Amino acid sequence: MRPPTDQQPTDRQPTDQRPTDRQPDAQPFAEHPDSNLATMLLSLPVRLSDPIVALAPTVLVLLVLVPLAANDADVGPTPWRAVNAGLMTAGAFALVVRRRSPVAVAVLTLLSGQLPLAVALYGLAVRRGATRTLAVLAVLAEIRLTIPFDLADLTTLSTLANVIEDPLVYGAVPLTLGLAAHQRARAVTVLAERNRLLEEARRHAEERAVAAERARLAREMHDVVSNRVSLITLHAGACGHAAADDPHTVRETLGLIRALGLQALTELRGLLGVLTPASDQGPSLRGLPALVDESRQAGLAVGLTVTGPADGLPAPGPAVQYAAFRIVQEALTNAHKHAPEAEVAVTVEVHRDGLRLAVVNSPGGTGEEPELPSGGHGLDGMRTRADDLGGTLDAGPTLDGGFAVRARLPLAAP
Repeated sequence: MRPPTDQQPTDRQPTDQRPTDRQPDAQPFAEHPDSNLATMLLSLPVRLSDPIVALAPTVLVLLVLVPLAANDADVGPTPWRAVNAGLMTAGAFALVVRRRSPVAVAVLTLLSGQLPLAVALYGLAVRRGATRTLAVLAVLAEIRLTIPFDLADLTTLSTLANVIEDPLVYGAVPLTLGLAAHQRARAVTVLAERNRLLEEARRHAEERAVAAERARLAREMHDVVSNRVSLITLHAGACGHAAADDPHTVRETLGLIRALGLQALTELRGLLGVLTPASDQGPSLRGLPALVDESRQAGLAVGLTVTGPADGLPAPGPAVQYAAFRIVQEALTNAHKHAPEAEVAVTVEVHRDGLRLAVVNSPGGTGEEPELPSGGHGLDGMRTRADDLGGTLDAGPTLDGGFAVRARLPLAAP
């Protein structure tokens, strides 16, 4: 047969077509004269359709074994040819429903020929596995396949082989293959279910990780934007109240506003670039004096006390310092919002059992300054930071009417 012209090997590709991904795989076959035959064999379907598989044994028995049983008395369980042909026909038609009623078909084929019985035993083993019913039918099938032979005449090796052949080929082999296929199907089902559960667990883990990262990014954005924008708003209000004949104060206030805006943009750029800044590059306890100075410049009376670590004690880790800085920052922001005329005391102490910090403000009225908006998430964010490190945070009003935020953090992140 001459191969089609579009599959013949060529020395160069046409200029108007690009080589496809399949051509490198087909090239080795093109070097042999049987390349078309190999291509046809490789293109055959691996799995036959269900109707063909269901009807093939029946068609085979009706076309081959039934005529043989009608002409030869040795083909069948009885010495009568007509009876053997009838039993073989009944077994052939019973195989059509072997998937729906495997036990009944196996019982019926015990009275039929060897091939229908072998197909029924295989189908029962595939669908039911190793059960008591299968064991009983297997014993009956072996007896049925042995009865036609004269067990008294086992004097020669060929006679013994003939006696063993039918129970082995039509009984033991189909049962073994059926049980193996059943175990394989069960293993495939278990693995598929396990893969499904693993995939579902992986998807849930990804969703939880995304939600946690989203919450952390929102917390960082809240801390940065809330603090800087609050200070910018306070400075803008002070600039608006400045006397028109005091340009120096106005320029100084505008400079502070610009500096705060640049700091906010820098931190936001870091957050948007890598979601959260690296712990060794982000804010730490060293930045507390500058943070306190910014609040003082905005009109809040803030005192800072930092103690430790003592000799021989390790300094808090970068993640702990970062969390401590953000907690103090958010506490000062809340003081600006709710007690702008109060006195605030910031205390940071490094002990052997961890880092302790407190931000306590006295009662303070709002005066003439407008109350800054609050989202109500600041305290939750501070508690989350402490909880993530294995620490604790308490926040609430004091006895004199002020407000206190106290946290205890470990020296190293878990």
